Amino acid sequence: MLDAIYRAAHDRIATLAGELTDDQLRIPVPATPGWSVHEVLAHLVGGAADVLAQRLDGVPGDSWTARHVAERRHRPVAELLDEWQNASPAVESSLPEKHTGPNLAADVICHEADLREALGLSRTDREHWQPFLDVMGYYPGRRLRDTGTLVISDELGQQWRCGSGESVTELRADGYELLRGVFSRRSRRQIAAWDWSPEPSAQLVDGFGAFGPRDDDQPIPAA
Repeated sequence: MLDAIYRAAHDRIATLAGELTDDQLRIPVPATPGWSVHEVLAHLVGGAADVLAQRLDGVPGDSWTARHVAERRHRPVAELLDEWQNASPAVESSLPEKHTGPNLAADVICHEADLREALGLSRTDREHWQPFLDVMGYYPGRRLRDTGTLVISDELGQQWRCGSGESVTELRADGYELLRGVFSRRSRRQIAAWDWSPEPSAQLVDGFGAFGPRDDDQPIPAA
């Protein structure tokens, strides 16, 4: 399943990137560490190329991703897309059959949304990101299991329940927004503004994202 998800996301991003102007490629991507659209593409290509070359020292740390950008910052998009096309089969074959943790399929889905939000585009269809929500919806509750019970519900009625404490906190939110929050793509203020009952503790808000809390509000795309 993950190989097909990665392949489809690669194809969507490649098509989008091939249509962008130079000005659009220079647009900052708020969700990332100061990268432009072009530099997010450089990271995605670099990750795939490293899998092909088995150059995996430092995975998945900041120095690993920064090297992808540094090595490709000045290369034209067409050249990046050719490199990605060549490396993608290696990534696909390396992916597990099920989403069991961080991997490049989750990375490409996350960064696809980063790019679309930065460019002011609508979100992708739910079928593309739902498999990651299915699994990652449990993340906040598992991380905070000692503080009580957390029950999360999305707009379709899907539910994630974690913890065994007597104190119960309920959260109702849009599924896309939940996933972006778990990917640390929503700010403390944005997460706290969701439909919580009772109001969440600072610890719960700060622990919601897998990559830590953030204070900069992120653009929210149209459904």
